[in-house]
Amino acid sequence: MLRAAVPADAPAIARVHVASWRTTYRGLLPDDYLAGLDVDEYTARWSRVLADRHGRSDVLVAEEQGRVVGFASCGRERDGDIRYQGELYAIYLVHEAQRRGHGRALVAAAAGALAARGMTSMVVWVLRDNAGARAFYERLGGEYLGERSLDLGHEAAVSAREVSYMWTDTAPLLRPPA
Repeated sequence: MLRAAVPADAPAIARVHVASWRTTYRGLLPDDYLAGLDVDEYTARWSRVLADRHGRSDVLVAEEQGRVVGFASCGRERDGDIRYQGELYAIYLVHEAQRRGHGRALVAAAAGALAARGMTSMVVWVLRDNAGARAFYERLGGEYLGERSLDLGHEAAVSAREVSYMWTDTAPLLRPPA
């Protein structure tokens, strides 16, 4: 089941965020960086996002048996690039909930939320070496757009490369898969 996130979901979203980073990015980011991710810090971040009275982003959650197993957030693009209007900021699922259609449903819901705001094109950024996610976006019709450096470190310099995929028209994402 998909639904709009509410402020009370912040701890569950934070748990999914940290758990999914630790499984998805193992071998792609340093182990000590992943081990240092703090659920309480992410809870505070998501609490701020979900309490934003200006509604700058939409956050959606996927649930199984009443438990949040994934989420997506989206809103206006953040790079000033005129080729796309909206951005899928984040989409994560716990490992055991993957390959059940939640990812596709979250992308469709995010595209729908953006379309409701008048944004019918979208970009997503993904770690360059995350082959599974890249294949997922390609299967959904995302077109490779470009690459850039990503700096994750505050105290310790942690950097990676990320690539973007763009949909010039998100309408196909809103249709159920054939």
